[in-house]
Amino acid sequence: MVKMSQSMIRKTLEAVKDQTSIRLAKVASNMTPELEVNIVKATSHNDDPVDEKCICRILNLTSYSRRYIHACVSVLLK
Repeated sequence: MVKMSQSMIRKTLEAVKDQTSIRLAKVASNMTPELEVNIVKATSHNDDPVDEKCICRILNLTSYSRRYIHACVSVLLK
C-alpha cells in the first residue's frame, strides 16, 4: 500500500512539473515558445504515447531555419 501511494505521489509531481514546464515555456521563451511547448509535451512524464501533432509541429518548425534547430537542441539539453 505504501508503494502504491509513493507511485501516485510521484505521478502527481511529474504531472505538476510538466504543466509548470509548459507554462514557463509559454511565458519565458524569448525565441520560440510554440516549439518549446511542443517539445515539453513530447518529452513529458506521461506514459501515454506522444501526440503525433506535437511531433509534426516540432518537425515542421525545425525545418524552417537553423534558429529553430538551435532552440530545439537547447530545450532538449535542459
